[in-house]
Amino acid sequence: MNPILASSLPTKKFIDPDSYSTPFHDLALQYASMSLRTEGVYTLGQSLGPIGWRLRKHYFKVVHKPQGNKHSPGHSTTKHHLIKSSSQSHGKQHTTQVCVTTSTEKDYNSSTRDHSGRDDLILSWTEFGPDRYIDEKDIHTVLKNFGGVAHPYIVPIEHIASNDSGALVIRKFYKQGSLKDVLCSASPCNPFLSKYGSPKGRTPLPLKDLALYARQILEAIRFLHSKGMACGHVHCGNVIVVDGIAKLMDVENFIFGVPSFYRPFFVQHSKINTCEAIDVYGFGHLLYEMCMGYPLQDSYARQISDCPDSLKSLLESILSKDACKSSLPTLDQLTTHPFFSEYAGHFNDLYAATIAVQKPHLKFSTSAKEQLKLAVQKTENRVREEQRSVKNQKRLVRVQEMMTSEEEKKKIKQKAKHEQKQAKLRAQNSLQLNNGPPTTGPSGMAATVHLSSSTGGIVKSDSANSITSPQEALMSPPPHATDSGGSTSPQPPPSAPPIPGPPSSLPLFPPADSGAPGGGSSGTGKLAKSISSDDTTGDGNRSALLQSICNFNKSGLKKISPTEAGK
Repeated sequence: MNPILASSLPTKKFIDPDSYSTPFHDLALQYASMSLRTEGVYTLGQSLGPIGWRLRKHYFKVVHKPQGNKHSPGHSTTKHHLIKSSSQSHGKQHTTQVCVTTSTEKDYNSSTRDHSGRDDLILSWTEFGPDRYIDEKDIHTVLKNFGGVAHPYIVPIEHIASNDSGALVIRKFYKQGSLKDVLCSASPCNPFLSKYGSPKGRTPLPLKDLALYARQILEAIRFLHSKGMACGHVHCGNVIVVDGIAKLMDVENFIFGVPSFYRPFFVQHSKINTCEAIDVYGFGHLLYEMCMGYPLQDSYARQISDCPDSLKSLLESILSKDACKSSLPTLDQLTTHPFFSEYAGHFNDLYAATIAVQKPHLKFSTSAKEQLKLAVQKTENRVREEQRSVKNQKRLVRVQEMMTSEEEKKKIKQKAKHEQKQAKLRAQNSLQLNNGPPTTGPSGMAATVHLSSSTGGIVKSDSANSITSPQEALMSPPPHATDSGGSTSPQPPPSAPPIPGPPSSLPLFPPADSGAPGGGSSGTGKLAKSISSDDTTGDGNRSALLQSICNFNKSGLKKISPTEAGK
């Protein structure tokens, strides 16, 4: 899954247009203007467009209201109204990056910055999310306490306020953008999808800078947890690098109850079920992106390469499949990893000197602490419930896949059996056609063909020069086949000859051995010998065949009456 594409508003509108038809930007503009009008300190400027990935978080430029009603010469006295754009014109601003303020307003804003000497400010309006568990009557107190946070590695808050729908936060605007903008060489004011969807280039950080920034972010997260508050939103888009110092911002998102950027990833692992484990997991993704220059597009790293062994060991302790299945290291264990002592060994001395000058500060009231503690517990319970739901869904998908695979296996087996049976039938038919016994048709032609193939020549009765009829050819005994050893093997007997008619009273040719007893059998033997001799000698010995026919003993045939012949 690509979290950048999955979190974009055009993608969500395309998949589910009914759920995302609300004009989010117009509502944010309305709420922000009402809140600033009540405060009376800031003036809302132009919209910065969809520079972030959240659908219900919008960014505007703000400036301090001028002090006094007098205007210097040369300055316009035109009243500055809040410019409200529709959703369509707002989308057009995103693509063309055209400023909608008038020239008078531009001069006013620039003169205000020049005379006041203050930096540019950015306002972010965020709607409350599903994990907001702090009561409405207590959330104002919690936000007021959190607005005074001070830490060398946390971006300070200029102003924070809320209503029933959401909250606004005003911070300093950093022109270099976030750490993600630095890695992608992108302008911070460009739309989120165009900045990170297909960046022009990615630049990983040097190992010393990586170790220093990572160590600074670790200290910021540890500080929040020591005050009873989780972060839950650690990624490169929430880190600002100023003068070699990495600072964490948007830490108030936990109070707002908005979902984490990596929530679709860690809900797949049931062991990542505490706020500390979630922050450690996000820190691992932050390390990976700083090291590789591009984000990890999966819930765990299948293979980690192109980095030193100490950094590889640190990444594997957080992002490997085994680590996500078993347990992740704690924040304190990460600070003692050999990678930081190798590439940021002087950090402890540097941090001690820094906090001596800028002492960290974050103080909550007793009721606020109780509300934060309850919010942490409910957030963890909701994460566990969602993880169980995802696990059950995965189990259901696996069962369906197994059922489908079993059905497919049965179909494949049945198909294989059918093909095997068909192949066996084809083989049997082929053997019968090539080597099977001859079949005699009504006309007796099959036997004739078999005899011709056995002798290697044409059938004598079918020869044009033969005087033997086909009936007489069928009556003659078959020749004996001779194998390579010279021995003869008997051939199968021919078909039964047709019943002859009544014989003549006198033979045409007197038999040679008619006077001898058993002359019929001797004549039959001579006939068999003559036929065998004729088959072996070929067409040149037809006279021997004629002689054997002439010497045929007809007296050996049984005489039958015409009545029996007609039956």
